Amino acid sequence: MSQPHAVPATPTSGPTTRRLAPHLGAELSGLRLGADPGAERLGILRDALRDHLVLLLPDQALTAAALRDFVGHFGPLFRHHDDEGVIHADGLPEVLEMRKEPDGARLFGGSDWHADVTFRKPAGYLSVLHALILPPLGGDTAFASTIAAFQALSPGLQDLLRGLQAVHSYDGPGRPDHPTQTALHPVVRRHPESGAEGLYLNRMFATRFVGMTEAESRPLIDFLDGHMSRPEFGCRVSWRPGQVVMWDNRFTLHYPINDFTGHRRLLIRCTALEA
Repeated sequence: MSQPHAVPATPTSGPTTRRLAPHLGAELSGLRLGADPGAERLGILRDALRDHLVLLLPDQALTAAALRDFVGHFGPLFRHHDDEGVIHADGLPEVLEMRKEPDGARLFGGSDWHADVTFRKPAGYLSVLHALILPPLGGDTAFASTIAAFQALSPGLQDLLRGLQAVHSYDGPGRPDHPTQTALHPVVRRHPESGAEGLYLNRMFATRFVGMTEAESRPLIDFLDGHMSRPEFGCRVSWRPGQVVMWDNRFTLHYPINDFTGHRRLLIRCTALEA
């Protein structure tokens, strides 16, 4: 696959930050990424992720190998198990092609609100997407803050959820737990830096609460899914050529909007797991 050449991480005078929405999202202009971003840039990015959860970095040019090396500074890299539709960029097991062809109805990466790699433990921490080929219009990605969603719940429901764990399986609801890609996670997590609490649940992978059946769990999972995806908790990212988007999977959900049938789109993704 032909990709742009990696651009070295050259010094800058510091990025310009533009917030995208009240609860999450910021565009950082003037920050060049590379395979080895250096301690100063990593510090800037970590602080911005803590404050905004979703970051847009325009005008980047990364090979699959450079993307892999960059994301590796944030934690152990996730290697996706073999499955239908999984394509590794340039043969690298840590980098996935998020590809849709003009005649393809399926958009790899999901068709519902979710966070990446919640079916593992350690789970997904940081995902990074780099845009290579885009349709002329459409293909946005919506994000939601699970911190803002948790804060908007009643105190009684917050207390109930703090005591719950959920089963996350790669095969999702309505199927037996995946034999190797299934994990238990608390429904409420606390951000290790900001101290904020956020919901940790998504309808794509969460099948039930521990100690409950799927049928008993489904009404509350569906309620929380609808609650977390309310537009006031989120932002919407419109892709531009060369753009990089990175987000904290622990406290966000995302939804890839499949509205560009007839056009090709290609992004590459790499995910770091929690340490």
